[in-house]
Amino acid sequence: MRKNGQYYILLFVFCALSSFAHAQVDESAWSFSLDSITVKGYRYRSPLKANADGVILWDMSNMSLLPQILGNADPMHYAQMLPGIQTNSEYRSGINIEGCDNQHNSIFIDGVPIYNVNHLLGFFSTFNSSHFQSLSIAKGLVSARSPNRLGGKLEMMHRTELPDTTSGIISLGLISSQGSIRLPVNSKTMLTVSLRGSYINLLYSKWLEADGRQVNYSFYDTNTTLVHKPNSSNTFLIDFYHGFDDAGFSEGRYLANMKARWGNTMGAAHWIYEKRGMSLKTTAYVTSYRNRFSLEIQDMAFRLPSSITDIGLKGDMTWKRWNMGIDLTWHNIHPQSLEHEGDFNVTDGHTEPMRSLESSLYSNYVYPLSGQVKLIGGIRGNLFKKGHTTYWSLDPSIRLLYDNHTMHFSGTYALRHQYLFQTGFSDSGLPTEFWMSASDDYTPQYAHELSANGSAFLLNRRYRVSVGLFYRRLFHQLAYKGSVLDYVNAVYDIKNSLMHGNGENYGFSIMLNKCSGHLTGWISYTYTHARRSFDETARKKSYSASHERPHEINAVATYAANKHWSFGGTLVYASGTPFTAAQSLYLLNDNLIIKYGEYNAARLHPYVRLDLSANYKWGSKAEHGVNFSLYNVTSRDNELFYYLRTRDDGSFVYRPVTFVLHILPSLSYYYKF
Repeated sequence: MRKNGQYYILLFVFCALSSFAHAQVDESAWSFSLDSITVKGYRYRSPLKANADGVILWDMSNMSLLPQILGNADPMHYAQMLPGIQTNSEYRSGINIEGCDNQHNSIFIDGVPIYNVNHLLGFFSTFNSSHFQSLSIAKGLVSARSPNRLGGKLEMMHRTELPDTTSGIISLGLISSQGSIRLPVNSKTMLTVSLRGSYINLLYSKWLEADGRQVNYSFYDTNTTLVHKPNSSNTFLIDFYHGFDDAGFSEGRYLANMKARWGNTMGAAHWIYEKRGMSLKTTAYVTSYRNRFSLEIQDMAFRLPSSITDIGLKGDMTWKRWNMGIDLTWHNIHPQSLEHEGDFNVTDGHTEPMRSLESSLYSNYVYPLSGQVKLIGGIRGNLFKKGHTTYWSLDPSIRLLYDNHTMHFSGTYALRHQYLFQTGFSDSGLPTEFWMSASDDYTPQYAHELSANGSAFLLNRRYRVSVGLFYRRLFHQLAYKGSVLDYVNAVYDIKNSLMHGNGENYGFSIMLNKCSGHLTGWISYTYTHARRSFDETARKKSYSASHERPHEINAVATYAANKHWSFGGTLVYASGTPFTAAQSLYLLNDNLIIKYGEYNAARLHPYVRLDLSANYKWGSKAEHGVNFSLYNVTSRDNELFYYLRTRDDGSFVYRPVTFVLHILPSLSYYYKF
């Protein structure tokens, strides 16, 4: 007992002395002082930001640094430089995402649908980038909130922050000019007005003439947005857009003249409520697209008008882990009608309007599996009614998300139905395509989607690598199998010009993005197969879709040399698109008969283009700048399509058509205040 007692006393003294000594060391350590601390980081300069869903946000303020086509850096054109999104040739409009047709994608201005968003033969879209804050791009179906389309979603987002002073930008170019101004009406209200117009034929009329063809073109558009914030919880936004295009195309060899006038008009009212973790957005809108296309060939004349008008109401609410919403749209569609003069065509080409109601209810729930892993399940219920025809569907979606702020991963399965179709004899920048709704003759499209996306930051977040995989199985697809010459035939029926079938898209993409430093940009590679099979083809097999480009490489770079000079460049390499080659051509009973070969068995040569730009800016309080750009620096003759040319002996040959301007320079001046 005594020895044990001495042991415990010595142990207690040793512990006490150790604690005292340790306290002395800690006290002396806290008395140490530093003169200064330097924290080193890298400024994030890239205009691209991506979240765990794979949705990309593109800051529109950086568009002016990129090469400009005809004095404009168009957001839709540069969206095609992203992985998984296909680059289009000149004269081709629309956008193809992960092998989907243009009609499969939804394009919005703050939740309001816009149809046929193209100006100037596909070079310009209807979006004036200076009017908007950002572009949101979802390449697939993110959740049950995604609209009733089989492809991706592009949405232009407004600026809602209220400025203290008047600001704006004016840009003057050789072909077009544009301007935007933001006016603080009072401390709670802001008005933004943007205008844009072209005058291409004033300086470029000779350049737009080649091989007996003359192009005349002009367009204008205007945006007006009023934002009112009565308090921190409520935001009211009223938005208006109108655009108009006027184009003419003459073909001296065939004594042919083509005219097209088309445009969009949109008006919307939004109410946004945010308080205590709840977000509510309500939108009422009217959007309309119309075109008047006409063709004169010698003593024959054809007019092909069409239009689509939507009246809609949308509501979306997010509260805690729930997201719920409703989408109601009344469609009034006038498919392409045939109005003709001459002795050849005897068809009554009038088409009846297609009026329908499309309604959807959806709900998503976020279930956290751990601090970094979430499971999002959703269901979207649809009811579509046209006359006595009714279609309904329940479209599920499920997504697994992993996000640790350095590495993102998502895997998705979704089913989606689409109740509108777009078709026509050409997808050029001119409005030769039109819309139709599901009916007794046209069963709604639907698709199963499987996708996986991942990204990770590297080297102190200076670089980011992204990888994506996708597969879609498509059902009830439509394709136009004829050409503009079908309207010359004595009897014309749109039903006889459409093919019905199914399809599938699959592929992958990879992108390396440099996010900081004087040099920023990205390089990406995309592999895509888009296959279609149609009942009307001679052999029941799958064929390449008309927009398929299996291999595509895109590179985009901007270099900020100093506070005055910056430079930009883009490089595109893409496989040539397929087409159906004609085998014979003859007249039978005053009908022009063309015998085609295997569907989409031929393919254009690869598409290659390099664009460069130089920017110089100056000024302190107000910024001035000049942009000089060169489009297609290498002057490569990229094939657009082939056309038939008859010889004197009655035979015919194929001749490739290229863009009338091999290299396209542009010079623009801007003033930012």
